[in-house]
Amino acid sequence: MKKIFLLFVCLFYTLVVLANDNIELARKEFKKAAFNDKVTNEVYQVLVSSKTQDPLTQAYVAYFTALKARHVASPYEKITYVRSFDQAIKKAVALDPDNLEIRFLRFSVQDRLPPYLGFSKELAVDKKIIMQQIQSHRLDVPATFKKDMKAVLLNSKTLSIAEKKIIEKN
Repeated sequence: MKKIFLLFVCLFYTLVVLANDNIELARKEFKKAAFNDKVTNEVYQVLVSSKTQDPLTQAYVAYFTALKARHVASPYEKITYVRSFDQAIKKAVALDPDNLEIRFLRFSVQDRLPPYLGFSKELAVDKKIIMQQIQSHRLDVPATFKKDMKAVLLNSKTLSIAEKKIIEKN
């Protein structure tokens, strides 16, 4: 019985470590993937093949799915990827609604989508939660990724000048 328990603990630990490595890869390639379809596809494949599909991993799969839309020419394919993103990110948010990083990933994609597509309905809610967590200094992300988050938020057309000043301060 002890051996089975020990085996289970080791397996669980391995899955957690691998999931964290995949998230670190996704964070590292976050910016680069927006402009490089090869990076997008490679990180997407790593995340999809991950044994663990926790809410944050699901959110990154959704994010990289949305990036695939940037790298295809066909409007039909673009909409297909965006719909897939929308469904997947909603599931991730539902599983962990207070997770800043998941909210940020959804915000960063929706902020860039044309409003007439109808996929930007959660922008205001996400912005509110992101701003609350920034103001309360609850940024549970590595410093390097925090820098990327701030850059995206500061380039957003959705945030006001006052909100951008708050982001710059924190």
